[in-house]
Amino acid sequence: MLLLMIIFMILVFFSIFLSFNFFIEDYVRRDMEGQLSSAVRDIRQNSGSILFSSQVVQISGGAPPQIVIDPMRVYTSVVWYLRTQNANSEVTTAIYYSADYIRVYPNSEYDMLQNLDEMDNIINIIKQNGLTEENLVYKTAAPFGTYYLTTVDLGPIYDLTGLSAVFYVSSGKYDIFISNIYSMLLIILFVAMLFTILYVLFISRSISKPIQKLCGFAGEIGHGNFKRSEYSFRDRELLDLNDRMNETAAKLEKNDEDQKIFFQNVSHELKTPLMSVRGYAEGIKYGVFADEKERNDAANIIIAESERLDALVSDLLYISKMDASEAFGETAYPAKIDLAGLAENCAEKLRGLLINQNNSKKIEVIRPPETLYIYGDEESLMRALMNVIANCVQYAETLVEISFHENNTGVFLFVKDDGAGIDENDLPNIFKRFYKGKSGKHGIGLSIAKSIIEHNGAVITADNRLDGSGAEFVIEFAK
Repeated sequence: MLLLMIIFMILVFFSIFLSFNFFIEDYVRRDMEGQLSSAVRDIRQNSGSILFSSQVVQISGGAPPQIVIDPMRVYTSVVWYLRTQNANSEVTTAIYYSADYIRVYPNSEYDMLQNLDEMDNIINIIKQNGLTEENLVYKTAAPFGTYYLTTVDLGPIYDLTGLSAVFYVSSGKYDIFISNIYSMLLIILFVAMLFTILYVLFISRSISKPIQKLCGFAGEIGHGNFKRSEYSFRDRELLDLNDRMNETAAKLEKNDEDQKIFFQNVSHELKTPLMSVRGYAEGIKYGVFADEKERNDAANIIIAESERLDALVSDLLYISKMDASEAFGETAYPAKIDLAGLAENCAEKLRGLLINQNNSKKIEVIRPPETLYIYGDEESLMRALMNVIANCVQYAETLVEISFHENNTGVFLFVKDDGAGIDENDLPNIFKRFYKGKSGKHGIGLSIAKSIIEHNGAVITADNRLDGSGAEFVIEFAK
């Protein structure tokens, strides 16, 4: 994070530097070129007045007067014109021989204020680089600084054959200004980077410390310590994460407790029939049961307990399958199901079991006037209805009644028995795993039924009938 911030700031300042450099150089170039072009243009346009002030009338004996153009007076007139016509102009000029590039004016005899070495250096640069084309402005670097210059042939203008003038202007003041700006930018960059480093370190510590605490909390959860954290963070996101981790810890703790209870109950439920099977098997082996009838009774008990174990193991495997499908978000593809037909199939299978057991209890299905359709997994719903109906059959005196109802909110299935009803203490717990009421088997059937029904988007409730003649289970399917 710190490295990214530093790179970002360097890129931003580098962009600013390049932009500033481009615009300031463009401005300096236009300003220098403007001053030189204006000076040359003004000198050309006003050459007549400068030439007139530079003429000398020469009288020799009785000869007629001759008009001679004095180069020195031309130079002084040009300089005077440049200084008086444009007070803001910084243009400097010098006259030199075009053939050998030797400065003529100014010289130490007439102008002690000029930087003659500077002029000689510029004239030498013109000679070395051939910067003699008129109407062009050249940029050059000299030991004294950076200059913009242009040359003018004085022959056509002032009739000074063999003489040329160089007009130049120094960008020194801009160079100093640019150098100061660069220094300020570097100082700003340094201060900004220092501030950024301190700020990022502060921010990173304010983020990393809470995250380290939450990582420690997650590690404790991973080691089975589900104690809630009471950390207080300033950031809302970290607070939300801490709350979610506390909720996760609570759910994991409950799941851990449920698993422990589940294994305890499974161990207990398996231990009882296994002890019974083992006891009777040893009795048969060691001749404890003397006559044939006792041995047959012992064998029947072993068979019954084995069947009980088989049913228990089957239910446990189904619970494991359901828990796995819920954990991985697996859902069966819902199908269109005739609810009354499904209930009739379940009732028919249970009627066959009742006949085999010589049981006189009846299961009656009251079909609705119209076919009622629901959507769900038919195989799992059949198992759930079988468990609910079988539970009612177990506690019924003579009759289990299955009926249906439909309204705007959903489709309802009612399973009623005419037994003694459900004890008030048992009502809140009958759908819990391994909770057994009076004469219950192993307390798994109704919990499986509830899980299946809810997995199919329905709701099951249990209560005693209003007339007090038994228990009633209601399953509501959404339309």
